[in-house]
Amino acid sequence: MKPIAAAALSLPDADQLERLLKRGPVRLKLLVTPEFKGEAESGNVIADVPGSDPNAGIVLIGGHLDSWDLGTGAIDDASGVGITTAAAKRIMDAGQPRRTIRVVWFGAEEVGGFGGEAYAKAHASERHVFASESDFGADRVWKFETNLPDSAKAVGDRLATALTPLGISRGRGNAGGGTDVGPVLRTGVAGIDLGQSGLRYFDYHHTPDDTLDKIDPEQLRQNVAAWTALLAIVANAPEDIGKVPPPRTESLAPQGARMSEIGQKSGRIFAVRRICD
Repeated sequence: MKPIAAAALSLPDADQLERLLKRGPVRLKLLVTPEFKGEAESGNVIADVPGSDPNAGIVLIGGHLDSWDLGTGAIDDASGVGITTAAAKRIMDAGQPRRTIRVVWFGAEEVGGFGGEAYAKAHASERHVFASESDFGADRVWKFETNLPDSAKAVGDRLATALTPLGISRGRGNAGGGTDVGPVLRTGVAGIDLGQSGLRYFDYHHTPDDTLDKIDPEQLRQNVAAWTALLAIVANAPEDIGKVPPPRTESLAPQGARMSEIGQKSGRIFAVRRICD
């Protein structure tokens, strides 16, 4: 099948067009500029908060550095990078955790998840006991879901207690992870998803409207608080965090990105890819 050109209007632009149409006829010029430039080199940025027990394993967190060219990527995914890094810094400032916390800013996620795949291959010999990512903007976390071994179920219980004051409840599903940590999770590593509200996410992501002014500082702070609690509990858990059944491939979508968690807004129904960001 021969490829054909495709384009889409962001929701704010579509709203503006609707307003103009109410005033009369509109002529629209659509300029589509993307082109394939060939392959180029990317990379991952990795930083560790060293743990006191080298045998306790690595807690892997992070987000992705790259974004779509049209916007600055404040929502997708500078916020995720900032949230996870800030949480790790808080743990580091409070003292040495039991487990090493590894923060990864993944490269080349948007073009195929290559940073996550490369990380998993390069660090396959290291013992990872937990992995999670933030890649769904900066709006508030409203629920969490786990994929923990029976030996570490108490970790989820302690997290439920810690997150309740932040307005975060425990979900009934299993954690699925996301594009960047997916390759590590598929090796049987445990994980927890902090599910964020998606009511605004698809209004802005992958468009020129994905800019810093769309970030709500209060909701951003709630995210950092939730991630800090998560890291404090997981990185210092006395239990052994062993292997778990890997999440199903189709569940490896960003936290909150499955259709049941997005719903409808102002009469719009969002179409969500099975694996997307």
